[in-house]
Amino acid sequence: MESIDTLIQDRHLEMIKAALPYLDNSRQKTMAMIVKFMELQRTMALFENPSNNLRMCSEEENIEDAPLQMLTAIREYCTDKEKDMIDNMVTFVQMFSTYGTLFT
Repeated sequence: MESIDTLIQDRHLEMIKAALPYLDNSRQKTMAMIVKFMELQRTMALFENPSNNLRMCSEEENIEDAPLQMLTAIREYCTDKEKDMIDNMVTFVQMFSTYGTLFT
């Protein structure tokens, strides 16, 4: 899976971001706004292309697994308390799925 950042970033934007701390305050603001504007332009262009690469599930994969995969991807950025909540949700969904499989 590619994150949206890898699809809209390039080394030139990364170079500008790396230079920001070395600029004076007014130039930092201007350059940061330019970087964000360029990222926004690239994001809009990405979604205008019908064959964009921002896909997690292929057509062969079970679409029912997508919510669990999404929770697993989000978990990486969570606090410990949020991770516990996600773990509980995943456990609940898995138990419910097992229950449905056994009794259908």
